[in-house]
Amino acid sequence: MQSNTKTTRRAAIRALVASALLASGSGAAQAGEAKYPGKPVNIVVSFAPGGATDLIGRIIAMKLSERLGQSFVVINKPGAAGQLGTEYVAAQKGDGYTLLVSATGHVMAPSLQAANIHYDPVKSFEPIALLMTMPNVLVTQGSGPYKNFQDFLPWAKGQVSVPFGSPGAGGSNHISGEVARQLTGIAFTHVPYKGNGPSMSDVIAGHITAAFVDTVSLGDMVKSGKLNAIAVTSKERSKLYNQVPTFEELGYKGMDLNNWVGLYAPAGTPKSIVSQLNQQVMEIINEPEIRQRLESLGADVPAHMNADAFRTFVGDEVTKWRQVIKQTGVTTRE
Repeated sequence: MQSNTKTTRRAAIRALVASALLASGSGAAQAGEAKYPGKPVNIVVSFAPGGATDLIGRIIAMKLSERLGQSFVVINKPGAAGQLGTEYVAAQKGDGYTLLVSATGHVMAPSLQAANIHYDPVKSFEPIALLMTMPNVLVTQGSGPYKNFQDFLPWAKGQVSVPFGSPGAGGSNHISGEVARQLTGIAFTHVPYKGNGPSMSDVIAGHITAAFVDTVSLGDMVKSGKLNAIAVTSKERSKLYNQVPTFEELGYKGMDLNNWVGLYAPAGTPKSIVSQLNQQVMEIINEPEIRQRLESLGADVPAHMNADAFRTFVGDEVTKWRQVIKQTGVTTRE
């Protein structure tokens, strides 16, 4: 009987020790997760300093540094329309200490130049957050006769060719023009430039009639009267250009093309880190002063979207752009 009592006591002690160890291990794991970030975090921006992608990257880096008590450092790795920085991050360890800020080309590149792309837009990354969206706008000369699409359409339909500018072959601006050509029947003819600035300058000077420009790159060109904004490519109107109709509103169904910027981590990054960053970033971009700043620049700030929803969004965008690129026959060479 005494032996049975000792055995029972030993079993009870072993159970208590095991329970304590389990609790200790669980607590350690939680403590480890809570420590993120435990060292500086690099945010790779896949474009040069000064553009919209760089701007939002720096805002996020500054605010995350303030909130999480650790440095978030922007590193610009431009090249190959964002491909260089994107492939660099895809090759990094998924530990949460190297992140990527990239734009729409992230999902377009595999369809435009599959042989040269060495990443999968979804599988090579843990998509964290959608940061902002920017539709393209069809613009005309501010001092010219075409103040709105209704003025522009009768003239354009009577032309053998209507040259339109974009910042280069194969970008969303170029593709927007090709989709508009198919939907409207206007004989839009692409003229590639080295950036939005030169294309807008030629519209202002009257060298070409129109251009497709994203809302952030437009700056004060419309407000100052140098350009007229006559149609936007998104399904819904831009908040900053809410007086400008969408192509859908003008009767051309199927135009829903946006530029957008997202935050990613390499594949394999712990879900707890992805979720933490998503929550922080969503709160940051919806801070009143940050939202107002971005919207004043022409960006539309998304409502709260968790990391799983953003992963689905990225996958849907891959499919959409693949279909549009196939439909238009656009390549990166002209």
